[in-house]
Amino acid sequence: MKSLKRRGLTVTTVLTTAAFVAGAFGATSASASTQSTATKASTLACAGGDYVKAHESVKIRKSKKVNSTALGLLPEGKKAKLLKCSVDLAGTYSLCGWDDDNRWHHISYRGIKGYVPLACVV
Repeated sequence: MKSLKRRGLTVTTVLTTAAFVAGAFGATSASASTQSTATKASTLACAGGDYVKAHESVKIRKSKKVNSTALGLLPEGKKAKLLKCSVDLAGTYSLCGWDDDNRWHHISYRGIKGYVPLACVV
């Protein structure tokens, strides 16, 4: 766990990515198992307040769409508190090196509550 934190990763990010990769490669039974494990782990990890870190500056949006109102900016390298322990699926975006992704995190940064694309944070 400590080695993940040193790399700027959280259990939530690692397990969510594992579930996504398993699903992308058609691992049906492993995928369901991994997703269940990811959900349980993310709930446990977030219970005490989990954080994400921006790997590039990203706008905090009012809703889960790239064309929704920008409420503020999460600067590169800064951490934001996760308000929800799960990933929301909503508006598709092509940002931060990802194309046609639709995963969003609900965060709080310096009193601003809103949504950021999962692809832009770790």
